[in-house]
Amino acid sequence: MSGDLDALVEQMLNPATRLVCAVHDFDADESHAILEPLDSIELRSLAVALAALVPDDMALEVLLEWSRGEGPISPRKARVNRQRMVAEFAEFERSHRRGAA
Repeated sequence: MSGDLDALVEQMLNPATRLVCAVHDFDADESHAILEPLDSIELRSLAVALAALVPDDMALEVLLEWSRGEGPISPRKARVNRQRMVAEFAEFERSHRRGAA
């Protein structure tokens, strides 16, 4: 990717991780709140960031398995997943800053 696109995708990683949680919680209001303020360039960058988060070595059926369940996951499991995602995002940002320095 180009440097400009890399920077935009990096800016969209936080909204991307928030959107993943909102979608998995079937939270349309939160999804709308994340997407509404974004302009067309940010939306395209968000799409690229989300694509980067999806493993490409799994069958589509496996990737969508969560959506065929009985609804959102339990609040406890969601909290654990979010804490892990936030920690991984923070580590990504720390390592990226170290690499840029």
